[in-house]
Amino acid sequence: MRPIYTVFLGFSVLFLLPHDVVGNCKLETVPNAPVVVTRFGSKQLLSDSPGIYELETGQTIDLYSASGFFIHRDYRNTYLIVRPNVTMRCNEYGAFQNSINNNEAQKVQCLNGVSQLFESKNSLQNCLDDMTLILANNINENNSRKNLAICYDIDSSRVKYIGYTTFPEKNQVLTMTQLGQLNDIGLDIDVKYYKNLIKTISQKDIDDYMAKEKTLFVPNTFKSDNLVQDESVVRQLTGFEDLTTTIWLRVLSLGNWKNWITAMRDASGVDNHFDIRLGVSGVIEIPTGFDGSCNASRSLKIKVANGGSFPIPAHIWAHIHALEKTGSVQDEFVIIGHNSPFTTYDNSSDLCLSMCDQISWLRNTLFARLHRHPNFGLVYCCRVEDVANKLDNFPGPFAKANVESHHTDKFTTTTISPNVLEFLGSNEQSYDY
Repeated sequence: MRPIYTVFLGFSVLFLLPHDVVGNCKLETVPNAPVVVTRFGSKQLLSDSPGIYELETGQTIDLYSASGFFIHRDYRNTYLIVRPNVTMRCNEYGAFQNSINNNEAQKVQCLNGVSQLFESKNSLQNCLDDMTLILANNINENNSRKNLAICYDIDSSRVKYIGYTTFPEKNQVLTMTQLGQLNDIGLDIDVKYYKNLIKTISQKDIDDYMAKEKTLFVPNTFKSDNLVQDESVVRQLTGFEDLTTTIWLRVLSLGNWKNWITAMRDASGVDNHFDIRLGVSGVIEIPTGFDGSCNASRSLKIKVANGGSFPIPAHIWAHIHALEKTGSVQDEFVIIGHNSPFTTYDNSSDLCLSMCDQISWLRNTLFARLHRHPNFGLVYCCRVEDVANKLDNFPGPFAKANVESHHTDKFTTTTISPNVLEFLGSNEQSYDY
């Protein structure tokens, strides 16, 4: 099957792509930018990055946003369209007009999130007893783009793991199948997103806790942020950030975790795609005697005003699976970030013998130079078999991803092919149109 994210190389000068050609009309998409789809014969080309689109008289582009659109008619006047899609046409006066009320448009953004939240009847790997959620752009009845999947434990209001597939930000050819682990996950049930059902922690909660523990931590040691740090994917989570928030060691998030994602994105493109799973594991332990007392080690949990508590994870993990095989160890491995400020290089080898130097696309990068330095966040690369039974909620190797659907009532039992992974997403709010 032709993958959904095949890059259409020959169309670098097509009118439908941002900045490609000077036309009679100009439309700017800004964050949170909608998905833009342009038709070229039988093909539909998709872009979701902010940019300027220039078209000739009579040409059209289609915009998609689950939350609707906030549109600038000119520099002073704005209006809303509370619909998930709108067509923009370049008129004879050099301005874009929308297909709903024919008002002109110079700049457009999503009212809130661009993606819509669904539940799949097919469960993700090792997610039979939990919810499989997915964030997607439902383009039409035949085509959709699945951005992110989540294995979600509704009873404890926590994410078990997240999954997505890397793809180019521009020049995507939309087809009926999708490259990677999300292809067989269905958009079966439209989910209304209720924030009061999601337990999350704010930066203020963390700062208040740090102030009480100031003998142990310097200010800004930890931060509340999205478990997903890949910016091209984070855009699709707008409105659903509470669903995927965790507690990060700040130097890890801003340092080597960012560095490996940059290296992966540099390696991605036409010939390289990756399935990614993300999760957290363990709870940070303050070592015995570290706080000046003789007390035994204790777990770090932040208590919040409503009486709940949030454990600070000891590790952040990313399971990486290359869709284009090389026959080497880099086809599938796990990156583990030590999320504790008490970890040093000398005491960090309990998980595995790191093999980052065996990953070709990590060599000669900033990550390669810094990943052993705790000041930038200590990160290891591990073989799957070394850590599969050591990490919380790790779903297992991709090669064994035979996903069984768990259905009740109208659901039926099916078996999904091995390369279907599991990730689900959430959207902030559902609209009735």
